[in-house]
Amino acid sequence: MQLNNALQQLHSYSHIAFTSKNGIVAVLERLAALHGSSEAAAQYVADSSVKLCALGADGQVLQQAGLQVQMSPAEPSTRGLVAELEAAGQAPGARILCPVPFVTGGLVEPPVVPRFLEGLQAAGAEAVRVPAYITTVGLPGPEACAKEAQLLQQGFFDAIAFSSAAEAQGLCHLMGGKEALTSAVRAHGIVLAAHGPYTAAGAADVLGLPVPVVSKNFSTFDGLVTALAATL
Repeated sequence: MQLNNALQQLHSYSHIAFTSKNGIVAVLERLAALHGSSEAAAQYVADSSVKLCALGADGQVLQQAGLQVQMSPAEPSTRGLVAELEAAGQAPGARILCPVPFVTGGLVEPPVVPRFLEGLQAAGAEAVRVPAYITTVGLPGPEACAKEAQLLQQGFFDAIAFSSAAEAQGLCHLMGGKEALTSAVRAHGIVLAAHGPYTAAGAADVLGLPVPVVSKNFSTFDGLVTALAATL
């Protein structure tokens, strides 16, 4: 498996750039399986001297595993991470392991990860993309959440909150299609909200509707809650 091979050669990378909490969890679980325990995995990572990069509160997962986060950009986004690496002079010549999702199940990969990899390459780094976990529609089909779709059409929900652009794609699928979802949003004045400006832009592209409620502080989901509380 590609992830196993990359993790077994951790010393050959200068950095691991995590773009999500899911990526961190997937890597930690795989390392623990490879080395027999979480403690042994943490020691292996420390001995490799690889620098760990994480966005916002995601870094707490690494810290709870006994690992040090060497880079957490002021703007908790992939763009912020590229900028931070450049500002620190760490991008040129770096070989960066990027554990990212494998998008499947009829979903189209949002542009966030491809742009991140392109940004690293443009900054002079070698970005090594490795699938670490799967992003797919969480339910088999619309019939699995027919009740929720009915409630949506009846105007039961005040808001829809997205933490990724892929969620917008998945929700369209589960709610009976883009037109069914967006017509309900328009008809009932349902508020659309997103975790940060990049997610908002991605969800807006998927839905063809503006996403007006956007968390200003998107290092944690508390920012999204605050933005919704100020609107509803």
